[in-house]
Amino acid sequence: MAFTYSFQKILELRKREKEQKEQEYEQSVQQFERMATSLYELLRQKEQIEKMYKENMDQGIYIHQLQQNEKVIFQIQEKIQDVQKKTDRARDLMYKKEDEMSEASIEWKKYQKVKEWEKEAHHRSLKQEEEKIMDEISTRRYAFR
Repeated sequence: MAFTYSFQKILELRKREKEQKEQEYEQSVQQFERMATSLYELLRQKEQIEKMYKENMDQGIYIHQLQQNEKVIFQIQEKIQDVQKKTDRARDLMYKKEDEMSEASIEWKKYQKVKEWEKEAHHRSLKQEEEKIMDEISTRRYAFR
């Protein structure tokens, strides 16, 4: 008699959920990496502009250039703040997806473990049944000698 797991459909559902959560997590990681890279590029750009600004200040600079540089730095700082918020949200989402993925994986493992236990119990019962039949055959052979 073949082993059939009574919760096979639930196990398959949990496996699909786990795979979906893993995929969502990977997407959230990629989104976070894109946002973090964007933030890094903006910070690097701001650093370069400030360095250039300092060099210009040392050499002397016209007022309108000074105003223009200040305006550019202010705009970059606003972009940095915006991207920082987006990066923080992406990080929070990534952590949330990681937790969901872990929970889905745990649920799947629970059903997988129950399946293994039931399969072992099934094999033990088959073995006991086989031993019982062998004992009966042995007893009959002995009795009919």
